[in-house]
Amino acid sequence: MTVMDTTTQIESAGGHQVVVYPSAAIRPVPSFVFAAPDGWVVDDAPGAVAVIRAPKSTDEFWDNAMITHDRVARSVDLEAAATASWGRLKAGAPSATVNTERVARFGNNVVYLRGVDLEAPQSGRKLAQLQALFLAPAADDAKTVDLFQIIGTSTADHMAVAGRTFVEIIASFRFL
Repeated sequence: MTVMDTTTQIESAGGHQVVVYPSAAIRPVPSFVFAAPDGWVVDDAPGAVAVIRAPKSTDEFWDNAMITHDRVARSVDLEAAATASWGRLKAGAPSATVNTERVARFGNNVVYLRGVDLEAPQSGRKLAQLQALFLAPAADDAKTVDLFQIIGTSTADHMAVAGRTFVEIIASFRFL
């Protein structure tokens, strides 16, 4: 197997373009670091960059925090991202209500935080979420920016405890 130089953006190959990922032409998901709570399991899941879940269930529910990534137009700000994510949530969980909203700074990250109460669409179980939305630093010439979300989910009855853990995960998140 030949190792390609990842600094090569596009090169000619018999009349076709060879495109390398990652490269300046196709940017990767920005690298990051965060602190996972002791004992929690770091895993992958469909639609997520990563999932962090409690080592054991509480009342037959596994507290979890899902990290997702979307590439959005550079014109998208936190307010627009929050509005769009709320619309998607309400479409899938019409019972969802906001119990708190604020913008906070954790290190260099400006984070939109939203607390949500909702019923699980399939079971009707009362759940609570802490949603955090933030943008990665944008490349000077990029047409897009990287939007990250951390969505911590717990049962409504356990959110007072789980919420502190979710805030710790969000607060520790840093781009490299």
